[in-house]
Amino acid sequence: MLVAGVGLGAGLLAGCQQQPGPGAQPDPVVGAKTSTSDIPPVVTGRNLSAGRYREVDIVIIRPEGVPPEPIPVCIALHGGWGAAKVFLDYGVPQMLTQIVRDGSPPFAVVAVEGGNWIGNKDDDPQRMLNEDLPGWLAYHDLATTPFSVVGFGEGGSAALNQGRSPGFQAVAAISPTLFPTWDAAQRAKMFVDQAQWERVEPLRHTMELGKTPIGLWCGADDPERLDLTKQLAQRAKAVKTAFDPGGHDDAYFRRAIPEALKFVAGYL
Repeated sequence: MLVAGVGLGAGLLAGCQQQPGPGAQPDPVVGAKTSTSDIPPVVTGRNLSAGRYREVDIVIIRPEGVPPEPIPVCIALHGGWGAAKVFLDYGVPQMLTQIVRDGSPPFAVVAVEGGNWIGNKDDDPQRMLNEDLPGWLAYHDLATTPFSVVGFGEGGSAALNQGRSPGFQAVAAISPTLFPTWDAAQRAKMFVDQAQWERVEPLRHTMELGKTPIGLWCGADDPERLDLTKQLAQRAKAVKTAFDPGGHDDAYFRRAIPEALKFVAGYL
């Protein structure tokens, strides 16, 4: 299937199977590139990821009323085994439009499907973000180097890992999933081995994180993550923290995500 996929790769990697958001008319030809003058605020589709060795969902959210031109990009990383489209359920299109109307420079939010963001064998979500995503952004006439990244849960930890790479102007993590020891990480059964955990655990890389402005949020009623998030904030010298009432649930994420987007928008 992969050999056959090589022939399809150009179309899929470029954003094939593009699906306009609600109310927009679908393209007459699957995989045909939409004229920049006809781009709807929300575009969803599935792309073939070499990094993840499979097709993945992608969701592109632009603020309404903004001319269709290349604009900066904030990557949005979902939690756990969720999906990229959860950001539509949380109302990110409306959040983003309001942030821009309130005076922020225009930017797009792009969510992709990353599994648990750790990966295994042929599944490498970080490779997808670093190698596949720039081409997808270019196809959709967006800036190919994201200026920021926002994530929650496991996606929050993945956002912090992305923040270790040069080029990011801001990172926002909401209720990140953290493991202070290998014993704790091993009990979660998320990692292949200790070496993998050591490579991706944000608490082990706070010196690298300190080079990028970081915002951290965690619900005060989320004891599993609250203390660890506070430790991370102190060690990584986070420039923004919020530990308001709330748990590890949709209600808290809906409140925190607009704050996280406003935070990263402040670094445009």
